Amino acid sequence: MLKSRTSGDRTKNRTARLRRLEQLDPQKDYLEISQLFFADFRSVLVALPFAGFMTTFAAPRMSRILFSTGEIEHRFTKRAVDTSLFASILIGQGFGTEQGREAARRVNNLHKQYDIHQDDFVLVGCDTPLFALEMAERYGWRPVTDIERKGLRVFFSHQARAFGSRRPLPDTIAQMRQLVSDYFDTQLDFEPQNTKMAKVALHWYAGLAPKPLRPLLRTILLSVIDPRVVRACGLAVPGKTARLVANVAMKVMGRRDPIPDGEGPDEMADLARLAYPNGYDIGMLGPVCPAGRARETPATEAVASPV
Repeated sequence: MLKSRTSGDRTKNRTARLRRLEQLDPQKDYLEISQLFFADFRSVLVALPFAGFMTTFAAPRMSRILFSTGEIEHRFTKRAVDTSLFASILIGQGFGTEQGREAARRVNNLHKQYDIHQDDFVLVGCDTPLFALEMAERYGWRPVTDIERKGLRVFFSHQARAFGSRRPLPDTIAQMRQLVSDYFDTQLDFEPQNTKMAKVALHWYAGLAPKPLRPLLRTILLSVIDPRVVRACGLAVPGKTARLVANVAMKVMGRRDPIPDGEGPDEMADLARLAYPNGYDIGMLGPVCPAGRARETPATEAVASPV
């Protein structure tokens, strides 16, 4: 997903990041823990941005707001790129730097324009780290540690508050999982706008892969997210054989990890160029953008996978 912003050559030895993690305190060092986690499981988090969008499309209380803006149907490249860039800035720098504060402020101001239910803030805050942990636990090259689980919970609790939530996340991962499951059972429901937005997102993210691999990526994207989300978006849950293929593909991807710091493609730079071919600054992120600086790139033009 995102490249580590940590310093030093920690991954010439495969367990270097893990040894560093074991020295950290989740309550104080949650930012570095999150950086190390996302760096160590980079390859298996390919579906994380897509899964985040799909959860918001599956809940009518959120999907009605998103559909009303027109951004998903008409400006999805910018919306997807901006979302990933905001996440990259906050994971990379935290909430105490000038850029981190500005990123959080811009997202918070965006949320203030809409009547967002507090339960939805908490749900999104829980869903992202839980999905990341699930992908790492199922397909990662090593076991996930309790330090990582606790550190991610603290980081995303801070992020939820920074983005406008008046409540922190639940105190434990188990409580977060129960909250998400209960929410999915009671708040997800099909409405026509869910499908319209889900199809746009699925086409765009699948289009990030080279053309021969797009059907496989589409299968992976729909197979790894919760079936309740897929059904509420009006899409077909992949069958047993398709899920088996996706499971094998994800395990193969997981064998690429851990990728050393500074190696592999610069995914965030590749992603940013899809919307900002002439470069960007943080003030351009979000719904207000100077004319002529951002452009929409059809998914069929996106041949390098930046997620």
